[in-house]
Amino acid sequence: MSQPNDLQAQIETWREDAAGLSYEEALQALDLLLAELQSDTVPLAELQQRVAHGEVYLDHCESLLKSVERAVDTLDPDSLEPTTDA
Repeated sequence: MSQPNDLQAQIETWREDAAGLSYEEALQALDLLLAELQSDTVPLAELQQRVAHGEVYLDHCESLLKSVERAVDTLDPDSLEPTTDA
């Protein structure tokens, strides 16, 4: 079984990999992991690792959505141009 430090190192690697994914790619990867978890085919010993991997994809998706939300929030509703008084 993996040690906590090994899992932390793996999570950092996953974060680096996820950073290069688009929202759609990360969401698809998350969907695949969820399908695995729901199918009951993941051995118990790997469950924590798969859940942590899914959390990395979820965090990346949320970060991308927040970034887009901030950009939209700064648009002038009439012209749809970025406002300068934020």
